[in-house]
Amino acid sequence: MIRIIAIAVAALALLLVAFLLFNKKQKPWNEMTADEQKRKKVLVAGGLAVFIAGLLTALLSGKKK
Repeated sequence: MIRIIAIAVAALALLLVAFLLFNKKQKPWNEMTADEQKRKKVLVAGGLAVFIAGLLTALLSGKKK
C-alpha cells in the first residue's frame, strides 16, 4: 500500500515540475523579476526532491523476507 502511495506522490511531483517548466502561459525567464525567478527555482527543486523521495520510498518499501 505504501508503495502505491509513494508512486502516486512521485508521479504528481513529476507532473508539477513538468507543468512549471513547460507551461505555455508563463513569462519568459528574462522577463521575470529576481523574486519570481527565485520562487520558480525553489518550486522546481522542491518538486524534484519530492519526486526522488517518492521513488526511493517506492523502491525501498518492499516486503522484508
